[in-house]
Amino acid sequence: MKSLLVFMLMYFAPGFWSSGIKNACKVSIDERPVVKIDEHLQGIWKLKEDTNYHDYFIIENDGDYQYSITYMNCGGDNRGLEHGMFFFSEINGVKYINIGNWDEDYRGYLFYKVKSISKGSWDMVANLVTDPALAKVKDQAELRQLLQKDADNPTFLGKDLHFRKKFEFNSFNRK
Repeated sequence: MKSLLVFMLMYFAPGFWSSGIKNACKVSIDERPVVKIDEHLQGIWKLKEDTNYHDYFIIENDGDYQYSITYMNCGGDNRGLEHGMFFFSEINGVKYINIGNWDEDYRGYLFYKVKSISKGSWDMVANLVTDPALAKVKDQAELRQLLQKDADNPTFLGKDLHFRKKFEFNSFNRK
C-alpha cells in the first residue's frame, strides 16, 4: 500500500508530499468503524490516473464495517507491505475513507473525501485530504470539526482521483 499511497501523494498532492507523509493524523475520524459496508464495492479496482495497465487493487469486505485492500503492481507482484484495511466515516452526509499510513516514521491515518460513488458502485471520485493541520489533531471531535470546516476548501484537497471497478466479486449475493 505504501507505493500506492506514495504514487497518489506525489502525483496528486505535491505540496503535501514535499513535507513527507508527516501530515498523517494520529486518529481516525471514528474511534471504530460505524458506517456499514457496501457489498458492491468488493472487486478489482483501477486508479484511472495510474498509467501502468497492470497496477490494480483488490477490495474485499472484512466484516460488516471495514474493507481489506491489497495493492497489486507490475502485473500482480505484491511487494508484501501493500495490504491493509480501510473504512468509511460520514460527516454531515459527506463520506470519507480512513486508511492507515504505513510509513514507519509517521504512522496514522490518511483521508480521502468521497465526491461521488456511481450507482452500482462501479466508479468513485475522491480527493486526498492534504490539510497540514491533520498532523496536530488530538482526538476525533477535533478532527471532525476540522474536516467539516474545510470540507469544500480546495486548498486542503488533492486533485480528483478517479477509481473504476474492473471486476465485481459476486459475494454480495450471499445469503
